[in-house]
Amino acid sequence: MTAAGRRASLRASRVGHRPARVSAPPRCWRSVAALVAAILLLRGAIGIAATPVPALRVGTTGDYPPFSFRDGQGELSGFDITVARRLAEDLGRPVEFVALRWPELVMQVEGGTVALVMSGVTVRPDRALRIAFTRPYILSGAVVVLRAAERRKYARLQDLDRPTVRLAVNAGGHLEQVARQRFVRARLIPVSDNRSLPDLLRQGEVDAVLSEQYEASAWPANDFVTLGPLTRDRKAYALALGARGLARQVNDWLAAREADGWLNQQRRRWLGARAVMGVSQSACEAMVAAIDLRLQLMPFVAAVKRRDGLPIDDPAQEARVLDQVRAAAAAERLNPDDVAELFRAQMDVAKAVQRTAPLEPLPSTLSLAQVREAVAVVSDRVLAELSRFQPWAHTPAQRAQLDGALRRGLTVQRVPASMRDRLGRAVLRVRPAR
Repeated sequence: MTAAGRRASLRASRVGHRPARVSAPPRCWRSVAALVAAILLLRGAIGIAATPVPALRVGTTGDYPPFSFRDGQGELSGFDITVARRLAEDLGRPVEFVALRWPELVMQVEGGTVALVMSGVTVRPDRALRIAFTRPYILSGAVVVLRAAERRKYARLQDLDRPTVRLAVNAGGHLEQVARQRFVRARLIPVSDNRSLPDLLRQGEVDAVLSEQYEASAWPANDFVTLGPLTRDRKAYALALGARGLARQVNDWLAAREADGWLNQQRRRWLGARAVMGVSQSACEAMVAAIDLRLQLMPFVAAVKRRDGLPIDDPAQEARVLDQVRAAAAAERLNPDDVAELFRAQMDVAKAVQRTAPLEPLPSTLSLAQVREAVAVVSDRVLAELSRFQPWAHTPAQRAQLDGALRRGLTVQRVPASMRDRLGRAVLRVRPAR
């Protein structure tokens, strides 16, 4: 398909929405179109340059195979690099890759240095306070990598959590946070060059490495073995909280590339057959991921309220949110009453999480308004993914898939099974608007 064809496909391929019927333009419009075309030809003839299309600036690390790395010729390659180039092409924009360091990820997005980060980024609620995430494109998990010869020495994860164990991890990213939480006694060695980790382990300079399952699968299988996964993570693309138009554009594009099978082709090429997802599965996982991220923000809401002496229950705020989601539901062509009921269920779960959540460390400048803005951004994603999920929502097979996704995918602690079941029932009751 040509680039022009892809852009046309993108405009008409929003999953769950029918493209508008296109009729022949009136004769007067055709005359105007002819005049515009003549003016453009004249501009070209007399040398007046057209306004250049701004590049899509994409932050990427280049050290994280199979998502972003440099090949033997020094060129950027990998799953996310391939996706970034196709996305920019379909949007009619040139792509410009910007070097990214993991500790600077959030700052580069907030500062506008990049429009998107596409480099195997893990969705985390602390990040979601300051930046937004697209729908996830892969499910993954942290793994411990060992030398094959020492598999019996470190047969259990507990064997690694000792002061004598040297555990290396990529510095400044999600995996360093996991390492500090899971291996509090081990000697942690943050490494700034992620590409050096296999050699450090092979040469005996460290005893183990905390990696990610798709990255670790690219290392020589005869040399290493893995334990885990230890976590259930989602990878997505990161962008500014305020870039809602771009977020919608990218999410629509991702949904379209799920529908036409292109993303699965890239998953199979770069990540292997186990990464492949059906279209209905990807829609289900994306919706559950949005609900989960919204709940993951609730401990931060609770921490701010406790710090500021505010009550957990806030009926006035709840009423405002329900009014907002009713209006947004209509725009998404969903039944507003059904959507409001789903958000009531989410609010009840959210308050249960807030009442029992441990205190989260907070920046002193973080306000309740800022946390609520982050929650509102994720709420928009819940609604959009709920709309995309509609073609499959009311089939028996999808109900079973949704139940499994909720059981596996709600990572927030202290959510009773009864509340999880209520969320599932509320999702399945959402109908298209009439």
